[in-house]
Amino acid sequence: MRRAARSGSRERRAWRLSTILVLAVALLSGCATQPARGPAPVVLEPAGSTPPESETSDVVVQGLEPEVAIDSESIDSESPWDLALRADSAPTDVAIELRLAAIDGFLELQEFGNAETQANYLLDVFLDQSQINRLNFQRGRIALGFGQYQIALQYLQPLRGDPLWTADERAQLFLALAEAQRGLDRRVDALVSLFLRDRLLGDRTQRLENQQRILDLLRGTSELELALLRQSAGNNGLPANLVDGWLAFAQLTALPEPERVAGFLRWRNSYPGHPADQALIGAGSTVSLERFNHVALLLPFTSPFANAAQAFHDGFMDAHAADTSLERPTVSLYDIGETAALAPIYYQSATVEGADFIVGPLGKDAAAALLQGGPPAIPTLVVADVPPESVSPELYGISLSPELEARQVAERGFRDGHRQAAILRSDSPWGGRAAAAFEAAWIAQGGNIVSNKSFPDSIEDYSQIIQRYLEVSQSESRRAALSSQLGINLEFTPRRRDDIDLLFFAGNARQARLLVPQLRFYQAHDLPIYATSNVFNGALNPAVDADLDNLVFGDMHWMVDIRYEVPEPALEREIPADPSTVASDAGPPESTEANPAQEQATEPVAEAPPPEPQPVAKSPYSFTPLDRLYALGLETYHLIPRLSSLRSEEWQRYNGQAFDASVGADGNVMRHLEWATFRKGRIRLLDVPGAPSADAGQ
Repeated sequence: MRRAARSGSRERRAWRLSTILVLAVALLSGCATQPARGPAPVVLEPAGSTPPESETSDVVVQGLEPEVAIDSESIDSESPWDLALRADSAPTDVAIELRLAAIDGFLELQEFGNAETQANYLLDVFLDQSQINRLNFQRGRIALGFGQYQIALQYLQPLRGDPLWTADERAQLFLALAEAQRGLDRRVDALVSLFLRDRLLGDRTQRLENQQRILDLLRGTSELELALLRQSAGNNGLPANLVDGWLAFAQLTALPEPERVAGFLRWRNSYPGHPADQALIGAGSTVSLERFNHVALLLPFTSPFANAAQAFHDGFMDAHAADTSLERPTVSLYDIGETAALAPIYYQSATVEGADFIVGPLGKDAAAALLQGGPPAIPTLVVADVPPESVSPELYGISLSPELEARQVAERGFRDGHRQAAILRSDSPWGGRAAAAFEAAWIAQGGNIVSNKSFPDSIEDYSQIIQRYLEVSQSESRRAALSSQLGINLEFTPRRRDDIDLLFFAGNARQARLLVPQLRFYQAHDLPIYATSNVFNGALNPAVDADLDNLVFGDMHWMVDIRYEVPEPALEREIPADPSTVASDAGPPESTEANPAQEQATEPVAEAPPPEPQPVAKSPYSFTPLDRLYALGLETYHLIPRLSSLRSEEWQRYNGQAFDASVGADGNVMRHLEWATFRKGRIRLLDVPGAPSADAGQ
């Protein structure tokens, strides 16, 4: 039996050897027409199996040929999971291509864990140089997905000099490089990468998106960074006036819309051949205006939200009154009251009466009641957010939601170089929504949330809460324990926790004025604090707001771009003259004795101090929280004819009187925040020439 077994074993080994030789001959015979590939795996048959009689043709036709000719179209249409499954049983050279395609698919779906798993299968596999480059690029994108920016650069940076990459591949590489460099707060390097990418893009939409990234990054660039940017641009073979042209172009966005065309023409004369597209500043923009004849406003005038409805209405109607075009629409008003469930009835009434565009209802509940009946039949802009389940081509949303602002605060803080964030939020639904949105956006960028705590709304003294939050009380407990052990009274300064480099404050103005000074009292004076517009109620009170100095917040530029004027000086009081020195036709005065009252009047009067500059009101609601709703109504009127075009081209930005806006694919209007801080209690803009930086004075 042992001899028979050994004989069978020799036969099986002989058959396997012959199979390998046949495969080798088949592969070598195809070398003249096919590129060289890595060695294919040898598949061992289970013991006792009988080899087929015509093993050469069976192996080549059934084992290799169907997988060698990979159909790129079928790969593009397959899910990455199917591609990965096919790779498990394919020959090595085919499996490599399938896995690389699967990684691309997982990256598109942002399934970074699955992408990394597939990439790990290729660690010990022989790859040609093009495959190595492709895999390294994919690994760089995977690291970006995990927020590992330094690792991403290690994979991506060596690929810059590869001459075999196409223009499209190099454009993708420079975008990934810019994202990694921005994540590491290397703003200059990120801008250079975007400049280099811009030259490679043939598609105008892609170029406009790339140039919008350039403009966003340029805002807030310091003078030192600009000097380094000019030098770095020159070192990379870019035109000498490229950086200065971009800076001058960015300044055009701050001009009122009618002035941008003339400003652009002057800019073009100064920077001929500069790549910046005028559509980015609305001068000759491709945004087409859609005209409507009859707009209906659905607002709750008789409800607890009456003041908000009135402010929104007044802003909308003031914009309508200022519209002198022949296509100005008719506006109808509908008071939907305080019962949200009645919103669909008023909506139907407006459509029956001829409205071809509807604004409203105002408020989350009323909008939800309307959308329960399905997508709107005519273009509609609800004054609320459009939820994902209600997205439709005719539906838009505009709001003052905390989520929209909190996400932008997270982006700003991360861009400023912070990575370890703590959240201190109001114990209210608003505070919870803002904190949740900030946390999700912060983690998505690769940041870390160290702490997320709430505070009650109903107390005035937050000292104990703050001590626990900053772990100052633990520091004092350690001092007490050490003093007890040593039997001496130790000199001691309490210390806060040191693992936080940014604090997101989710509360209102009153709470900020109470909490921020106490935070600084308990050793958090150097901790950067960021917030939404909720910390500024519109009132200008430097004596009180001095407690908020250096806090960074985002708001409409309508609210924070405050213009001051010096009032006209009061008319000087006329001083009566000494009658004894005035000639009169009536003859000399009756008495020449000195009059004390007259002597006092002739004494010099001290000059009054010059009048203080006073803020200029922009609306009837200026310096109140309702001014935001007025501004929202004002810009809503201007956005109506632009909504469809802005939605179809998301790169475009509307530069409005009250705020800049773009429209997402879901129809929600994105208000782009202006960044400001407090200096000696007064609002100071950031990101403008001569403005302080976000970290100044911390």
